[in-house]
Amino acid sequence: MKSQSEVSLPLPMASEGSHVRIVGFHGNQRNAHRLAELGMNPGVILTLLRNNGGSLLVAVGDTRLALNYGMAQAVLVCPLEREVS
Repeated sequence: MKSQSEVSLPLPMASEGSHVRIVGFHGNQRNAHRLAELGMNPGVILTLLRNNGGSLLVAVGDTRLALNYGMAQAVLVCPLEREVS
């Protein structure tokens, strides 16, 4: 059985306030390239600040990014089990 840290899910499925690690992307390469330009690469830890069902607000370090639902759906993340300092 996989532990929680090994399970990947689309970013919109993560809980608000949770810290997650980007593990990859699915969908078209154009979206993955654009996300990489914004600093969202595999291994990066981000915080899901808000998910209103249509758009998401995430924190990547000191930067805040708004993503539409379709773009966020392409981001595969792994929930972190404990708080990141």
